[in-house]
Amino acid sequence: MSPSEIESILQKHEGVSEVGVVGVPHPESTNLARAFVVRKGDCTEEELCAFVAERLPPYKHLHGGVRFIDKMPEGKAGKMDRAELKRIAIEMN
Repeated sequence: MSPSEIESILQKHEGVSEVGVVGVPHPESTNLARAFVVRKGDCTEEELCAFVAERLPPYKHLHGGVRFIDKMPEGKAGKMDRAELKRIAIEMN
């Protein structure tokens, strides 16, 4: 899974303001891709999963789902804090 490739696809969706993708542990697989999305319009988890599925091969689909958040966590440099997203994803599981 390439988080940045999936993020690049999702960023093209009109309902997405910001996106971060992380791998979440799964007992039957190594990791499943989960997207954290800050919306700028109306969009649903199903819509975003289908959007990715139409553009990427099955092993890059959002098998871990989509979670909507109000604000993307940022590190000290002002960039997305992927480690914090991973922590949030694990807590949600």
